[in-house]
Amino acid sequence: MKRERGFAFAAWVAMLCLSAILFIHGCSLPQIIILHDPLSPEEHNNLGRIYESQQQFDQAMQQYRAALKKNRNFVPSLLLLGDLSYRLKKYDEAESAYKKAMKLQPENGDIYNNLCWVYIDQKINMEMAEDFIQKAMSLTPEHRSYYLDTLGVILLKSGKPVESITALKQAVNLIPKDAPEYLSEAYAHLAEAYTTAGNMTAAHDAEQAAEKYRIAK
Repeated sequence: MKRERGFAFAAWVAMLCLSAILFIHGCSLPQIIILHDPLSPEEHNNLGRIYESQQQFDQAMQQYRAALKKNRNFVPSLLLLGDLSYRLKKYDEAESAYKKAMKLQPENGDIYNNLCWVYIDQKINMEMAEDFIQKAMSLTPEHRSYYLDTLGVILLKSGKPVESITALKQAVNLIPKDAPEYLSEAYAHLAEAYTTAGNMTAAHDAEQAAEKYRIAK
């Protein structure tokens, strides 16, 4: 009987406290804030990728940021945040994410390449971008064919169509034929470079090649 009375008294005290809270808050339940995030950076990262695959980009961004809130040096989320920010044309956030990742993985040429595209799209920092892509080729030579495409676009945007054509011709010759998406883009860039240089016949041929690989991808 003593234990039952003890529980009854405790319940009465709890009800009294809840009544006081409800009175203070105008008879509405107080907002409960969960301070502990149970997910790891890896789990936030994976959840973000799922959201991104479903085209739910805002939710994906939130998950990548949540991962970085748990671990600001978590490179996978920095790269995914940079990539998605670039796709959404949030260039400041993309640049910031890539630069942080670059400091953590200075030997990763792909990060330098991706940062170059942030600058290319805005038509800024072309000299810096050229330095970065040259460094990328020395750091990750196995991706040289793709980096040559980036270099060609940088040179084109810098007003150097002849040099651009040289780089882009190397790119289309080196990019594997089983990567039609990249070949299509490189040929499209080559067509633009030929057009800028005034060689319309070569531009037409490059456009046709771009279309062929665009259909194949």
